[in-house]
Parts: sequence; structure tokens; C-alpha cells
Amino acid sequence: MNWNAFLDQLDEWFERNELVAPEARWVVGASGGADSTILLHAMCDLSQRHELNWQLNVAHLHHGLRDGDADADADFVANLAEQLGLPFHGERVSIPNHIAEHGGSTEEVARQYRYDFLERVALKTGSDLVAVAHHADDDAETILHRICRGTGIRGLAGMRGLRAIQPGSRVRLARPLLKQRRSLIEQLLNERGIEFRVDGTNHTTEFTRGRIRNVLLPLLSEHLNPNVSDALLRLGEQARWLETYLDDAATRTFDSLVVIDRPGLIVLNTRALLSKQRVIQAEVIRRTVSLLLGGEQDLSFLHVDGVLRLASNPGSGKELHLPGSVVVRRVYDRLEFRPKSRTETPTELTPVFVSCPGTTPLPQLGVELVAEVCEVDPEKIADIRQAARPDEEWLDYDRLHLPLLVRGRRAGDRFRPLGSPGTKSLSHFFINEKIDPALRVRTGVLCDQQGVVWVMPLRIDERAKLRSNSRRALRLTLTRNTRQATGVE
Repeated sequence: MNWNAFLDQLDEWFERNELVAPEARWVVGASGGADSTILLHAMCDLSQRHELNWQLNVAHLHHGLRDGDADADADFVANLAEQLGLPFHGERVSIPNHIAEHGGSTEEVARQYRYDFLERVALKTGSDLVAVAHHADDDAETILHRICRGTGIRGLAGMRGLRAIQPGSRVRLARPLLKQRRSLIEQLLNERGIEFRVDGTNHTTEFTRGRIRNVLLPLLSEHLNPNVSDALLRLGEQARWLETYLDDAATRTFDSLVVIDRPGLIVLNTRALLSKQRVIQAEVIRRTVSLLLGGEQDLSFLHVDGVLRLASNPGSGKELHLPGSVVVRRVYDRLEFRPKSRTETPTELTPVFVSCPGTTPLPQLGVELVAEVCEVDPEKIADIRQAARPDEEWLDYDRLHLPLLVRGRRAGDRFRPLGSPGTKSLSHFFINEKIDPALRVRTGVLCDQQGVVWVMPLRIDERAKLRSNSRRALRLTLTRNTRQATGVE
């Protein structure tokens, strides 16, 4: 493959991922090695080819490792940026000092420092995109490493070509070289006479990735399959297909299982969860933790299996701790997920008047209440009731006595739960519904001027329901704050 054909392939990748916007601001992570050097040259050429006028920022992090070699790498990248007429952003940290003080592996700590640094540069330069130079051989090594650790389907899928750089960040991390092989990259650089740095640790067994690259893969190639890297990449591609399907299925299933979903707390219906296929159960658990923390944590098979065992255990009050300081607790027939740090007693809910119609923020509950007044066809009322979601209720607008108010529960509160023959105190209702006491004080109560009309999001009052003679409805919808779930490599 020549240089133009190589650029054509990268061009197709950027087009497919809708990343060819003119004047786009990029941060390009550069180590000085072959892969990041070719990425920098290629992005400069692509910008000129299409007159995109990309604003490329070169970013290099000195990890405080490898002594003089690392100093030379930093100088090389700074000089390369100057030759290409691009801004250079450099920073130096000490990974050994961090490990001595806080612990951790060199590879993991360095990776986190690197992504933190790249995100800071992106935010400082107003860039929404960070390009890094992981290639196909890196992806094959990652997949094999995860297999050896005991990964699931998500781990088999390998690296993602495009994702948030950190959980919840607006900055996206792009890997344009993910389909390119290391041998081609070095061949093209040599043909064009482009210099690059060689990291000596890449050829040692000092770190895990080095042992995979220099010992395990050559051994498998010699004794099992000469094309073992290609086989791993094909496995990763098929795993990504399956992951997409399972993610879609888990998203739909999650919506049907969730009882409460707000920042710091997600509660699932245990019986409904256990009625699903095992693989969907596992994906729902992963999705729940991702939503709770704003990004997927390192959940192994044993972690997920432990949560499902807890869900199957009939005893209430038992709990399990997951990575990311997530506590999972079985409470009656519900499974409660919360960050470990969010165990303090919540403050009393401040009363909030509801805009009707309109949108009312309820920050203490982590949601917004959307109220819509609409005409209803009496013949379709049954269909409306059946189609309502767990976070949605339809009330008879003409039976309500405005204004509406959301507040916390109070002593003496009573209402007639929908379908009940008589009234109940909220205390008895919570006991009958097996609501954990810690959740009761975080439950919003919607009232009109005559009393409770909706214990959110559990049950409405019988007097407020739609009837066969209803003409106007108040549609109420709880919408949670948006939280992006992404994986991290």
C-alpha cells in the first residue's frame, strides 16, 4: 500500500464517523513513536487534501520513566510540532512517585494520567476531539489480554474507535488507525523517510503488554496459528456485532425493570430481572452500574454473577460491593444500586410548585417533571393506561384542584392507591410495597389542594385517574438528568 491509498482508508474512516467538519479543533496525542508520528502527518495531509483547515494541537506527556530516553522523546515531539507548524503542549509527571504514594500498576496509572492530560489540553484549546494512534496490533493484544483475565463479550470487542475520553466528558477520543497494522505503519514511514522514536520497553517483558507482544503472541503464532492476531481481530469484530445487539436489548429491558432511576440511586424489580435470559440479566447489571457512575467500571464475570446471586437470594438487606465503590443491596423484591459514598441521610425535600403545563426542575430528586394538558378520546383511555411507562402517569385534569405541589411525605399523609378499595396511610403503603426506609424519605409526593394525587413514581390516587367520561388529561412525565455510559480502554 502506498501513501495515497493509506490516506484514502483514513479518509473513509473519518467520513464514516462523521469527523470531517471544517475548522474542527483536534488534540493529537503524540509519543514520538511510529504510530503517533504517522497519525500526525496523515491528519495534516488529510486537512490539506480537503481544505478542512483543521486546528491540530500536539500533546505529549512525559511520564517520568525511562530517564534520558523520555527526555529525548519529548524533545522529538516538540521539534516535530514546530516543523509542522502546530502548537505543542507538553507536561511532565512522575508515575513512580504516584505509585509509591498511592499504589497501582505502572501501566494503569500511566494510562489514566495520559487521558487526564489529553482531556485537559482539549478543554484548554476548545477541542472536542482527541486522536490517539492505537492500531490493529494494539487491539489484538488488548483482546488477548482480556481473554487471559477472564473477560465477557464487551472485553472481546476490544477497543472502540470512538468514545468519550472520560466517563461523562464532552471530549471524544478517536482511534483512526485501529484497522491498520504495525508493519504497514513502519513501512510507510521508512518509504517516506519520516523519522520516529523507538521505545525500548516495547521490546522487553517488563510490562504486561510487552509480555503479550513479545512472548505470548509469538508462542501462539509458532505453535497454534501463524495468523493469531488476525483471528483475534475477527473475534473482536464479531463480538462488537453481538455487543450492539445485546446493548439494544438491555436498554429496552432496563426501561421495563427500573423502579427508581435518579442520580445516586437506581432500583430494579428483582423478580422481573430474574425472568429474563441470563445474558440479558448480565447486560442490565452492567448498564445499571454504567448509568449510576457515568461510565462502565471493570466488572468481571464474577462481579456480575455475584449481583445475580444476590438477586436470587430471598433474604432482604444483604449487600455486595462492586468496583467503583458501588453498593448493591437486595431490599425485598428490589435490587438497589448506589455509590458507597451516598449513604448519608438525605435532607428533607423542599416543596416545589408545578408548572402546569410546563417543565418543573426537581433537583433534590434529580429529575424534571413535565406536565402536558391534552384532550383525550374516551374510547382510547384504556389504551393510554396500558401504554403508560413507569415514569409516566395520566390524570383527569378536570378533577384536580390546582395548583400542584411536589413535596416530601408528611406524618398523617393518606391517599387511596389506584385500584384499592379504601384509603391507606403512606407509611402502610410503603410497607405493603416493600419500599426500603432509606428510599421513603427520597420519594416525591405530588399533591393538589385536596391532598395526595401521585406518590412518584409508584402509584396515583384513585380520584385522579382517567375515567370513561374524562375529556382533558394531565400527562405527567419524570425525566432524569442525562448520563452517558461509555466503556473505557
